[in-house]
Amino acid sequence: MNCRNTETRRRIVEEYDVKPVAHIKLLAGQIKHSDAEAVIRDEYYIFTAKNKGNGKTEIIQCGMWTARDFLKILGIKGLPLFNPLYEENNKTISKGTENKNINSWNPTAKQLYNAIMWLIIAWDAKPNTPLFEFRDDIVKYKRYNPFDWKIKRVNTAITNGGNGKTLTEIVDKFREGNNIKDSSCDFSLLNERMANITDGNGKVIKSFF
Repeated sequence: MNCRNTETRRRIVEEYDVKPVAHIKLLAGQIKHSDAEAVIRDEYYIFTAKNKGNGKTEIIQCGMWTARDFLKILGIKGLPLFNPLYEENNKTISKGTENKNINSWNPTAKQLYNAIMWLIIAWDAKPNTPLFEFRDDIVKYKRYNPFDWKIKRVNTAITNGGNGKTLTEIVDKFREGNNIKDSSCDFSLLNERMANITDGNGKVIKSFF
């Protein structure tokens, strides 16, 4: 959806229910095309826009200048930046975003969140796919240890879409040219949980984390 100038963005907000759904750091070698008619080379936002008349949902992808303008028009705070290139801390993650304290996360939930975000990056997933639903659910209950079925469904997604590769192997493809922090791709707790998750026949399900 074209959103090149502020006037257009105001019209979009009037006609659509606009919601930010992701704020992601681009890695080396990645570029995105903005719906504001520019090339994105650093951070980008994804918004969903649901038409208030017919209910049809469209996707808006844009860089930070446009994203901040949308957030200002909407009168809401930004999303935390998913940036696997540096260690998270207790400070504001990115200008104009909401403070997020890493200690507020359950450790296993945090690893599951990171796993989902890596899949979104690797597969260039869109908001109308299950990965975003999984992500929203984990964020909502981030203080709690996730149920086995929540871990299993992400593992199943990797099994079905990873062409036989584990998530660790998928992430390793991005290491060239990127200083990826180990904390962003540590899935040890998920592997431990998968060692005790079985299928309907009582057989342990192979971990693809």
